Amino acid sequence: MKKLAFLISILFVLSLSIQAFSMPQVIKPTGDKYNIIDNFIKHMTIEEKIGQMLMPSIRYTDGTHVGEVSGTPVTQMVPELKNMIQKYHLGGVILFAQNVQTTEQTTKLTNDIQKASLKIPMFISIDQEGGLVYRLQEGTQLPGNMAIGATGSTDLAYKNGQVVGSEIKAVGINWNLAPVADVNVNPANPVIGIRSFGADSDLVSKMTIAYMKGEQSEGVAACLKHFPGHGDVAIDSHLGLGVVNKDRDTLDKVELKPFKDAIAAGADAIMTAHLSFPALDDTKVTMKAPDGTVEEITIPATLSHKILTDLLRNEFGFNGVIITDAMNMKAISDNFGPIDATVRAIKAGADIVLMPMDLDGAYNELIKEVKDGTIPESRIDESVKRILTLKLKRGIMKFPEENVEESINNAKSIVGSERNLSIEKETAQKAITLIRNDNSILPIKDPDSSKKILVIAGTQFRTTTYISQIQKYHPQNNDSLIVSDSTLNSNKDLSDQEKSAIDKADIIIVATNNMTNQDNQIIKMLDYGKGKTFIFIAVRNPYDLMYYPNVDAYLAQYGWNTCNLNAAIDVIFGAINPSGKLPVAIPGLYDIGYGLSY
Repeated sequence: MKKLAFLISILFVLSLSIQAFSMPQVIKPTGDKYNIIDNFIKHMTIEEKIGQMLMPSIRYTDGTHVGEVSGTPVTQMVPELKNMIQKYHLGGVILFAQNVQTTEQTTKLTNDIQKASLKIPMFISIDQEGGLVYRLQEGTQLPGNMAIGATGSTDLAYKNGQVVGSEIKAVGINWNLAPVADVNVNPANPVIGIRSFGADSDLVSKMTIAYMKGEQSEGVAACLKHFPGHGDVAIDSHLGLGVVNKDRDTLDKVELKPFKDAIAAGADAIMTAHLSFPALDDTKVTMKAPDGTVEEITIPATLSHKILTDLLRNEFGFNGVIITDAMNMKAISDNFGPIDATVRAIKAGADIVLMPMDLDGAYNELIKEVKDGTIPESRIDESVKRILTLKLKRGIMKFPEENVEESINNAKSIVGSERNLSIEKETAQKAITLIRNDNSILPIKDPDSSKKILVIAGTQFRTTTYISQIQKYHPQNNDSLIVSDSTLNSNKDLSDQEKSAIDKADIIIVATNNMTNQDNQIIKMLDYGKGKTFIFIAVRNPYDLMYYPNVDAYLAQYGWNTCNLNAAIDVIFGAINPSGKLPVAIPGLYDIGYGLSY
């Protein structure tokens, strides 16, 4: 009997070992997980390994292909998506707003995506930063990173990370390509701005780590971006290749600091920047521009071995996953061929190529170069090991439960929950920064019902939201004037309708959004309405105040989500005592940390 029992126990252990390699999931071991992963990799084909390193978009389908094609949004499993996942042994996909329409639909989609994978559960990633970059169509719409920075609260940063992590995890998304760790020191930065926590590297570092840990606490992989730093450029890498001309010492103190600190705090993944950093790698490459001209450029970080491997891996000791920014951005696509760019990124040290422009071509070229020895298979194994290690660490090496309805019900209880909405509201309110308040015109308390308040806010949504919130404090004599952001930012003369609205108003609330023209229509409004009470709100970047330094009152709200808009009105009418502090400097006017209270 003892021998029989022993034999049965041996067979049981062997069956578990076999399952680790034959079943479509890996059971987390109690021993050394790296040995389990090494053994798993030994049983993978080159094709399966390369597939783990590619993460395409599935935004649209044309009926034959899925990706950045002209067609209909992919909101459910379609044959061409299933075929793509299985043909290329994909390790992950990225979702966009077009893919995530409702909580129920998204949960079904992610569940079906995972079921389509033949062997290894997939990364399903998304850019759910909060603020400007928000993909889920339902749920909590957090005020954004610069709003968090303005609160100065690492506790709120952590809770914001938890909110995002809990909601995307609930619908089956397991990797958030956030937080942004860029230090926004350039007021003219067209792509980062309020996506950053601020312009102080210490503040950005603390907030980045807190937010990251909040996400991780919900079992979601976090990704810091955009290494080595996208905060001091005047060009959008979606549109062209920017260059950061700073010496190494300055980069260490500003751009690189949040990344180094977050690595020490346990960063899961880091996304690369499509920018050139001559102080880190001054290698020149000769490229043929789209117009046929030949030009010499400094190699961007995404394709730089010196930056990704020598600096990030070897000097900083980062052992997590390196993922490229989207490879369809013009900073890459205008200068490098779609297959060439992917191969260069892998050779530079990237583990995952995000949104390769030619998935089929890149996949086959990488397989070819591994098989002919151009790229050592050991190099590919290093990346696959990091990818599988992160999947195991965040509980992704397990396929979803069969009961989809149960998952949907769970998601509905989490997405947009009262707890999450309360954090959204608290963050937005504590972020509002009162920058100017001449003659203490704010707060407006017990306003004279005969006084007329005019709102000029650029869009119908912003105007309606402001008016709705104002009604809580001043139910009568509210008016609005819809003047587009582009018109406000132009030098057009005031129309008779605009002049008439200003004539009738006693208090004029003007919400500005990314002003760039010093000689604009708002200047004309101030001149025409001289003697009226003007209250300005910076909807997005607080730098707008540079154009109106002498207005009566000025607040920064750091975003255009409903919570930001409502919080600004709450402060104007004294329901909230402003406590936010500027996380960026307003050149020539106010320093970081400035902010008034009542």
